[in-house]
Formats: sequence, C-alpha cells, structure tokens
Amino acid sequence: MSKKKNLLVVIVNYGYDQISYLNEMIVALRGFKKYNVKIVVNSNIPLDNPGIDKLNLFEKLEVFGFQDIFFKLKITKKWSGRLYDFNFLPMTCRKSIMDEIDEHDYFIYSENDHLWLEHHVDKFIEYEKILPENRIAGLIQYEFNESGRYYPGYHSYFDWDYNSLEIYGDKVFAHFNNVHQACFLISKKQLKKICLIHDFTNFMSIKNKYSIKCKVNTDIYEDCGFKKLICVSDFEENIIHHLPNLYIDGSGSRKNLKSSSEQRMKSAIQKILSGAL
Repeated sequence: MSKKKNLLVVIVNYGYDQISYLNEMIVALRGFKKYNVKIVVNSNIPLDNPGIDKLNLFEKLEVFGFQDIFFKLKITKKWSGRLYDFNFLPMTCRKSIMDEIDEHDYFIYSENDHLWLEHHVDKFIEYEKILPENRIAGLIQYEFNESGRYYPGYHSYFDWDYNSLEIYGDKVFAHFNNVHQACFLISKKQLKKICLIHDFTNFMSIKNKYSIKCKVNTDIYEDCGFKKLICVSDFEENIIHHLPNLYIDGSGSRKNLKSSSEQRMKSAIQKILSGAL
C-alpha cells in the first residue's frame, strides 16, 4: 500500500458570521481517507473547534507605517507583511504554508466558506501528472438552491477562452479567464517553483483587477509562470461549493446576475467539448 500524502490546509477566518460554514468545511476535511490532513486556521477571533490542529490568532491591527506606503501607492508588489488592515488577513496564510513547506506534499489555502471534498485533491494530483509544468489545474465556484446551480464567477466580461483548448491523455482542458476561486491547491513542486520567482509570503500583483483579499489566490494563477486550466472532461469534479449561496439568493449587496446561470455554463461546456472532437 502506498504511503498517504500529507496535505496542509490553511483557512482564513474573519469574525463570527461564517463560523457555521467553517465548521462544515472542517467536518468534510476530517473525513478525508487518502491523506494525512493538518488544518491551520488564521483568525482575528478565538475559535474552539477540536478539528483545528493549529490556530494563529491576529486580534489586533498594526499602525500604518512608512514601510507600507510604497505598496499602498502601487510602487512595489511586495507587501510589508504588517497587518495594518484586516484585508491582509488572508495573506498571512501564505506564510503559514511556507512555515511547513517541507512537511507536506500538497497545500490548500481557502476562505472559510468553500466546501473542499476529497475528490478535489484526487483530481488535482491526477492532472498534475499529465499537465505540462507551466500549467496548473483549478476549480470554479458554484452556488446552489432549489432553482439549480449558479456560477458567481461567470459574470461581466468573464468567460471561457474558447481558443484555449488543450488535450492531455484523454482529458480536455480549457482556461476560464476569471481565475478567482477564493482558494487554491498547489503541490510542493509547484510551490518551490514559485519560490524561485517570488517571496511567496509577501508578493502581490499591483497590475491585475482583483482585490487584496482575492490576490492571495489569483496571483498564483496570473503571476507565477502558470496558466490555470479547468478539466472540462471532468467538470462535475472541478467545481467547488461557495456555501453561503449569497449571489444566487441576491443577499445583501450581492446581485443575482442572470449571466451566471446553470444553462449558460452547460452550453459553454458543450461548446468546449464539441470543439475538442
């Protein structure tokens, strides 16, 4: 029997509003059978969940200082590492990953409301074996209610690149140009490749369209020598549930955008697979 791979999962948590989703995530992760899973949570509030192996607590902000000005003015893409704004709390997860790079084979970063399932990791490992080294497999977020599925990343000008089809083995891959998924999964080999280009703990693109909170994952796919691909052949296994279902329900300031509908996604997948024939 092959030795189990070690999987480090680092989750960011802010406040009390989404504790129920965090708890659901932890239950799912603790159900993984094929991997040795370690769960670390970086939070601004104390948490009492026996499923958490390590809690890094960041209760207080630091004062904005001179060393922060250059990033604020977009002169440098190196964050100072100082938590002067809780929007940087997700960035602390990068350091938590680097602190344990030698102890694990695969690494997940995630916001506290995405339901990671074991097949996400299974498939990622399968794809890494067949993809070129400058490609990285990713996921697409979805929400769900009685009306069906909803894909919040499929809005505005975001769309599939229908000229990006690539076939490896018997699998069809394509690029979806909204690379944000509020999380990432990466192998030790891929992480070490990034470390040859950047300081993984603090680099942040100052060029792209994503917010500071999003850049924690989007920069992995846009500024590290990888092209993010979605395996369309296995589409059902490469989507991840955004548990709050905020966008499909139009909760708060979130809008239900008709362009994010299930039917639009089904039509796109069919078009991609037809183009690969």
